[in-house]
Amino acid sequence: MCTLTYIPVHQQDFIFTTNRDEKPGRIAIYPDHYTIGNYKMLFPKDSEASGTWMLIHEKNYSLCLLNGAFEKHEHKPPYRKSRGLVVLEYAQYKNTVDFVKHYNFQGIEPFTLVIINYDKERSLEEVRWDASSIHYRKLDAQKVAIWSSATLYPSEIADKRKEWFANWQQQNKVNADSVLDFHRNAGEGDPENDLMMKRENGIQTLSTTQIRKIDQQIEMHYVDYLKEKKEEFIFDYKVEMNSL
Repeated sequence: MCTLTYIPVHQQDFIFTTNRDEKPGRIAIYPDHYTIGNYKMLFPKDSEASGTWMLIHEKNYSLCLLNGAFEKHEHKPPYRKSRGLVVLEYAQYKNTVDFVKHYNFQGIEPFTLVIINYDKERSLEEVRWDASSIHYRKLDAQKVAIWSSATLYPSEIADKRKEWFANWQQQNKVNADSVLDFHRNAGEGDPENDLMMKRENGIQTLSTTQIRKIDQQIEMHYVDYLKEKKEEFIFDYKVEMNSL
């Protein structure tokens, strides 16, 4: 929810990986399968608000939410609902444009939502809510991308992380495991801003969640850094690519 990378693989596959930077007291429940509104989903759950930051949905899309929109905002609680619930409620809409037009964003803290759709052909979209306006754009799904949470990383740090990501791609064989390594080790030895971060206020990188789509199989891999534990979750259906 605080650092996200997207790497396209061939024409339809991808690697989608995020670090969760939070205070250790904000406990997360390991990814599990849930049925909500007759649809199957796979996601880790925030035990405090019951939302999530990363999700695989059986309608052939995956989502990731980051805190903040374009720049650090003033925290003004109480908010109407947790941002993590937005990820779950996206399923109520037929597509991202419908979501942007009809979802009630008022009273929700700013966020960035990234959507990969692979129902017919792979597409990549971004929605940012800055507490007053919605900003939507369709991205090039053939290009790699990295996002850093605006609440934790100012633009100069976000730009530096883009440089780390570009340099890493040039120097490494890119695959799912090497991406996990990037999310754990990239940086310059600065605990405030490295991808594996730890700050004096208690916020630190608690976990990495990765979605891998390989051919007709989609998987979620979860690394818990507090317990030094890795888990693998296979979504219990085969991806149906309708255009193939």
